[in-house]
Amino acid sequence: MYFKKKLVCGSLIFTFLIQSCTVYQKTPVSISEAVATDKKVLITKTDDTKQKFRKIEQIDGRYLGIIKSNGNLVNVPLIESDIKSIRTVNKAASTLGTVGIVSGVALIVLSVIGINAANDAAKQIITFPSIP
Repeated sequence: MYFKKKLVCGSLIFTFLIQSCTVYQKTPVSISEAVATDKKVLITKTDDTKQKFRKIEQIDGRYLGIIKSNGNLVNVPLIESDIKSIRTVNKAASTLGTVGIVSGVALIVLSVIGINAANDAAKQIITFPSIP
């Protein structure tokens, strides 16, 4: 019984954690296209570091990446020459990935619970002695 509770609890934690999973487009876009899409972006810099932004805005000719830090939105200045590639979020793939993973975890949890319930039921079956 303890194992079942631990498995269900672990699965729920995993399901909540995977909700923040994001899939990005494979093809990079220009910085002006990223501003126009108004979506989450993943920027790879020339030194191969990656930064995730909620969106990119252009204010007074400067590009700013918007992140959330300590509950506040913060503008991070972007230098075009430091940017290697920009990839926007792929909403359809993100949704399908999340649904697929959550469904898979739920199926595994329900299977384990069902197998354990069947084993418990099999142990309770009373066998009668055969009559000669």
